[in-house]
Amino acid sequence: MSQMPSSLPSSPTPIEESPPASTRLGKSTKKLVFNILEFVDQIFYGLMGQLGRTVYASIQDAIALSIILQIPGFISEFIIGKNFSSFDVCFQENYLDVSCLACFIIVTSDFLLWIVLAGRILGRFWADLRNLKNP
Repeated sequence: MSQMPSSLPSSPTPIEESPPASTRLGKSTKKLVFNILEFVDQIFYGLMGQLGRTVYASIQDAIALSIILQIPGFISEFIIGKNFSSFDVCFQENYLDVSCLACFIIVTSDFLLWIVLAGRILGRFWADLRNLKNP
């Protein structure tokens, strides 16, 4: 039977402190979010050790970048009134129309954001695998 470590690891410290919450709702929301994040961090660390922290950070990156990924679509739907989800939709537009060019720009920016997301996740895991190999 293996022994449990005497002290649990601390949660990762944020790079930058979040802005202070001044309202009662802001304070309770901040407390709730930090409690959930600490709980998730402890689960990942308990299951996978330091690699769990990498998975945790990658999930945070994925959530942030997926929110950023939705911004061009919301802007196009707000300004032009059309939802551009793929290049197939772009080919249905008139080639000389502004909405066709906007469609290509929005779909391409979504594609490039996915490449950034995948690159960050793969780069982080590659670096951690090298660190596991050479402690």
